[in-house]
Amino acid sequence: MRVILPILVCALCMGALLAADANKEAFLVGNAAAQCLPPFLWAGITNLGNTLGAFCLVAPTLAKWPRWTAAALLTTPFAALYTHAIKRLADVSRPVSVLPHEAFQVIDSTLRWHSFPSGHSVTAFVAAGILVLCSRRRLAWLALPAAILVAFSRIAVGAHWPLDLLAGAAGGWAAAALGCELSARWRFWEKALGQRILAGIALLCASMFVFENTGYPRGFWMQYLLCAIGFAGALYALWRPAASRAQDST
Repeated sequence: MRVILPILVCALCMGALLAADANKEAFLVGNAAAQCLPPFLWAGITNLGNTLGAFCLVAPTLAKWPRWTAAALLTTPFAALYTHAIKRLADVSRPVSVLPHEAFQVIDSTLRWHSFPSGHSVTAFVAAGILVLCSRRRLAWLALPAAILVAFSRIAVGAHWPLDLLAGAAGGWAAAALGCELSARWRFWEKALGQRILAGIALLCASMFVFENTGYPRGFWMQYLLCAIGFAGALYALWRPAASRAQDST
């Protein structure tokens, strides 16, 4: 049920939007509502949906819950294939190419093509799905509102339609379920070597993200904050992986 329900909710919402032909109207309403917050805030929030940024954000969990990073790594090929294959096949125009520019707010990047689905929403719901599906902790459910906020930021910056977000959320959640299943079967993350490899990958992601052009210069503050989080989490896990600390305590 934890796997199927969010996907079903997304599918029902997509059906309702299509039946009512309300995709454009919902975008304009959401974009207008988002203007109550400053652009730099939305640019920062949307940078949380960057794939490299998401790896930086999850890096500190390596020290205690290495399976989360392992599941994220195993999920990445499927999430990327889902996102980019459908983008090329569907080739949906973005709001800037359809609506008058004065009708809504665009923050930083002016994107025109390959709108469906939203890659940032896929990434956000991969992260949320892994935390929920790989954990019994109630705090993990706080990841869902965060993922919804990141997805909504794509409307706030003028980059995506509501249908794009819903398709991204459903695909991201399904990919997360697959990543959690693979991490349960392939348990390399339980060993100190596996954890150090994951830490090395997280360190590489943080290093790459320093130079990544996200397209949202007003969100640099979040980009560099995520880099700092990624470096700190990866370096600590590289030095003291969870498996070695467990051995030291016995």
